[in-house]
Amino acid sequence: MDDAFQSLEKEKQERILNAAFKEFSEKGYKQASTNQIAKDAGIGKGTLFYYFGNKETLFNYLINEAFEIAYREYLSRIDFDETDFFNRIEEMSVLKWQVYARYERALSFMAHILMHSENYVLPEDLVKKRQKAEEIWGSLLTRNIDFSKFREDIPKETSLKFIRWTIEGFRAELEQRFKQADFQDYTNENLKPFYEEFYEHLDHLKKIYYKNSKGEQSKDVE
Repeated sequence: MDDAFQSLEKEKQERILNAAFKEFSEKGYKQASTNQIAKDAGIGKGTLFYYFGNKETLFNYLINEAFEIAYREYLSRIDFDETDFFNRIEEMSVLKWQVYARYERALSFMAHILMHSENYVLPEDLVKKRQKAEEIWGSLLTRNIDFSKFREDIPKETSLKFIRWTIEGFRAELEQRFKQADFQDYTNENLKPFYEEFYEHLDHLKKIYYKNSKGEQSKDVE
């Protein structure tokens, strides 16, 4: 299976994988249709099974591919030497947008797998990859972070929760605006206005949740 599929041109591989990522992430394993995947990929169902053997093998291949993409393109590139919380968020977010623009279907599929992991019995090697990804993901905003910069009159867990809600909401809005902009290329030049807006929001959050330059608590706005 691997040899036949890997021998295809890269564009055709991506077309097949993206069709499968989309179908499984939208419908789940049981309801996903290999007929629809083949149709969206522009190949025959027999050809799809020639490459992957059966539906389960295809599904497991997608899981492995999605985790490999997430680790190679995103998780392994996080700079854990950066100790400032908001600088870490800034770097992570820019990197995530760039990866999302290139691998939207794969990341959506992986998110589906992580959110519905209780519905799937995975082979041992894929279980280990999922656990590794979850472990790294869980440490992105805590590992080696200097939390002494945060205000002490707000519990750290509360600050992190409010910041996460704010950023995730803004990020979801930006992703929709990216799609509406219909860029031909997600270059830094095209994305610059979005980055600058995001950085401005991060500066506001920093003023709210960090101590001021003298190490004092920020004053509440009256």
